[in-house]
Amino acid sequence: MPQLTEELIRKRAEHNEGVLSDLEEIALHQQEIEKIESIEACCRHIKILLLQNNIIPKMEGLNKLKELEYLNLALNNISKIEGIEGCESLRKLDLTVNFVSVEELEESVYNLKANMMLEDLYLTGNPCVDWSGCRAYVIAHLPQLKQLDAKLVLPRERIKARQQLPRLQQDLEVAIEEARRKRLAAAGEPVSEGAYTKESRNEMYLELAEQKAEKERNEKRRMGMEPKELRTVPGVYNARGEIRQCNEGKYNFDLDDWTYPDKIVFELGVPKYLDTTALDVDVNPLYVRVVVKDKVTQLKLSAEVKPDASKVQRSRTTGLLHIDMPLVEPHQVKERKAPEPELQPLKPSMDPPGRLGYSTGDGGPSKTVSIQGIYKDPKRVAPKKQDTLLREVKTTRATPKATEEEEEDEIPPLECRK
Repeated sequence: MPQLTEELIRKRAEHNEGVLSDLEEIALHQQEIEKIESIEACCRHIKILLLQNNIIPKMEGLNKLKELEYLNLALNNISKIEGIEGCESLRKLDLTVNFVSVEELEESVYNLKANMMLEDLYLTGNPCVDWSGCRAYVIAHLPQLKQLDAKLVLPRERIKARQQLPRLQQDLEVAIEEARRKRLAAAGEPVSEGAYTKESRNEMYLELAEQKAEKERNEKRRMGMEPKELRTVPGVYNARGEIRQCNEGKYNFDLDDWTYPDKIVFELGVPKYLDTTALDVDVNPLYVRVVVKDKVTQLKLSAEVKPDASKVQRSRTTGLLHIDMPLVEPHQVKERKAPEPELQPLKPSMDPPGRLGYSTGDGGPSKTVSIQGIYKDPKRVAPKKQDTLLREVKTTRATPKATEEEEEDEIPPLECRK
């Protein structure tokens, strides 16, 4: 259940820009409030106080509100009117649907006699109203009232009530005894389901409070405003008992253990405008640990160092964190390894067409591979013809002269094709 704190009052005083010193009116209804508190200390000049529809069981924390004019406590669990004798300016009091019984009526009316400015009173819905003489009894004891339960108090009604006061007092005592007997008789009986009691109201408002809280949590989760759980900073050692190595903040860092023969240098690129008080540096003989806003950067050292002789500095221009850690034994410094040659991709070489070659990248001779004649498509390559040479035929004549007919029949020699 929420408490009536200064924070809640300030939240409900938005119409006054959250200022409480001169606050004159505030509505605190339907807040599932169980106790009236903080009002006297925060709102001394309050004039209108609305506390209806809560589960307040007792009127308290109101006696110092001298300027209070209207107090609404309807739909609560109040069983007796009290605690407002000091409210000198009170003019209207609303106690509709509470639990003021006949047994508490006499004392409740007596406590209202000090409020001389009280003109309007509401008691509708209380058990005391079931007594037929309740209205006349209240009017007879409170002459300052002008209206009771939204009905004007006429002069003749007031005179008649004053005349009947002795008889009303006797009837009240009888009604009290009867109410006590009923209460004792019903003490051992189970309460019927759905009965309007203080316990049922408390149970109902508890459920409402849980539903409202769940709705607020869902809304904060949807808006990304849900409060995060407190983060636990990891320890020095991991689950295996080894020194943890991590960089949770993902800051740029450099651990130099070979440039200087007598120390190890550690640099961490923390944000430039980060306050130095947010840094926690721990130099151990075997590790260095820096905590920046609950984010740990921890590294294991290659050699043992002297924590008491270490020096921590921070740059004023870049914010860089610089830590010098002298070695216990300078000879334990790591030797710098020779850089390994970088691997170069193969590059195509300038070879004649038809030959595919790659160079090694170091200026040496390139290796080539001929790709001619590897594959021939039978559909595109014509079949090879046979080179057949024809024999040369020679003819000879016996007679030196030949006739014209023989000359015409002479066959010329064949030419061979190459």
